[in-house]
Order: sequence, then structure tokens, then C-alpha cells
Amino acid sequence: MIPRPGLRNAPSRGSIARRLVLAAALALAPAAALAASADSTASPAAVDLSGYQQLLNDLLTVVSSPGAAVDTRFDYEKLYDIRGRFERLFRIHRQLLAVPPSRMDDRTRLAWAINTYNFLVIQYATNYLLVPQRGRLRYLSPRDIGLPGGSFFTAPVVEVEGRKYSLDQFEREFLFAGYDRAKGGDPPPALDPRVHFAIVCGAVGCPPLLPRAYKPDSLERQLEFATRNALALPRHLTLSEQTGRLDASAIFQWYTADFGGMERAFEFVRKYAPARTRAAIEKRKLNAITGMTPWDWNLNQFPHKKVL
Repeated sequence: MIPRPGLRNAPSRGSIARRLVLAAALALAPAAALAASADSTASPAAVDLSGYQQLLNDLLTVVSSPGAAVDTRFDYEKLYDIRGRFERLFRIHRQLLAVPPSRMDDRTRLAWAINTYNFLVIQYATNYLLVPQRGRLRYLSPRDIGLPGGSFFTAPVVEVEGRKYSLDQFEREFLFAGYDRAKGGDPPPALDPRVHFAIVCGAVGCPPLLPRAYKPDSLERQLEFATRNALALPRHLTLSEQTGRLDASAIFQWYTADFGGMERAFEFVRKYAPARTRAAIEKRKLNAITGMTPWDWNLNQFPHKKVL
């Protein structure tokens, strides 16, 4: 791992330790306690997205060219150094957890779950960004980040209605209709495979984090856009004009069951691929995904120029 420029001097070890202990305690605060601080006059299903949206406004940057598929990077380094960062992240955490998902309709719950998952990745990747006892050396991948109680994806990071969830558990329960792929069987009707292109695990290989929070009234349009946009990026779909090889994101391999098998995954790709790619698929009479594009596990950190 190599140091990354642009971060100010590190706080003391004692300060870091106190913050991390408090972070774990606050993040797992019971949802009922968080709800107590919410506006009692708000609609039972109204989730306050203002803090999360402002976070995206301030720290998410579109790095793609105008007219191209949208690609973005998040500035975890800048957020880490913002004064009051820890308190700001906890306020957003509290806003997102103020309304129990059991009080939401299906569309509101799914939009909430996408936003909450994406925010939790940001919160924990930022609060645990630096390698302990290594000064300003930061982790290069979310997979390398260790949290109290486990790895980045398996440690408990949130409590929802009295139950603690890791990122993996939250994803399965709230984003993919509780579907246990290990047990086999068809995915439940409520599982929408487009969600795979809306959630962002903090790695470059993931679909891009989009600049607008997901909302119930625009969820259908946003999922359609997120899916088509991701498949317009080479890291998620490529078709070689020379060989006719059709390579798709490893998402289709890791979560084949969510798409109903590889044959249906191919139909999904054909439906959401860019027009030029669809035309090439038809011209070559392709009927299957040939291989998988390489997955980049590097943190989707906004690149800072090196300080000479």
C-alpha cells in the first residue's frame, strides 16, 4: 500500500480510538431510539434524504466526459478531513434510520434500502479509512478495511428494528427480498435484479454511485437509468468487434440466481445494453455471455493530484 497525498495531519491515537469506539456504539444504536429524535409530525413513510443528498452534492464528482455514460468517484479523503465529519455522518445515519422500514410501502422501502446501503458504505469506508498506526496511509480497497466484529462486509454496522445487520445481511434482507441464494430455488417475485446496478460497494468495479438519492416516486426511472448507464461502461459490458466476445460484469456470475440463470442473464444484458451493442449482438446472432470483465477492487476514491 502507498500513502495518498492531500490528507492533513493525523489526530492522536487516543482521539482515533475514542472516535472508533463511539462510532461503533452510535452506528448500532437502536432504531427506536433514533426515531425518537425525528420530527413527530412527519409522515410515517417519509425518509429525510436531505443530509445524504447534500453529502453527494459536496463530495461526489462525475469523472466521465459530457455525453458519455455517467461515471463517478467519491472523495473519502476530503470527507475524512472535514471538521465535524463524524457528527455529520451520524446525523445522516440517524435521518435514514428514523423511520422503521416496516412502516414503508414496498417502493419506499426499496428506495430507502438503496440509499441506506450506499450511505453505510461511505460512512464506514470514511471512518475507518486509515490503516491503524500507519500515519496517513489509507486502505486502497474496501475489502482491506477491518471493522469491529469482522470484515468490511460481514461486521455489524447498523441496527434496524432491533436487529443488527452487516452490509451483506442488510443487502440480502432489504435489497433482495431476503433471498438466500445458498439454498437454491427461484428468486422471489419481489427481487429486482436492476438493484445490483444501483448499489455501490465502494470499489471501482461496482456500478457508479449516481448523483441523486433514490426516491419512491422516481424509483422506476432511476433503476432503469442506473442499469442502462452501468452497462454502457466497459467495466460492466464489452463486445469485441474483432472476435464477437461478449464479456459482462462479474455481477452476472456472482448473482446468477438473481437473474434466473445465465440464459435469462443474457436476455437481461440484451435488453439493457446500449443500442450499438444490441445491434452487434443481433448481427452476430450471439446467444450467451462469453466471459466476465475484470473486477477492480480499488476504492472508488476521487483521484487527487500528487503534491511534489
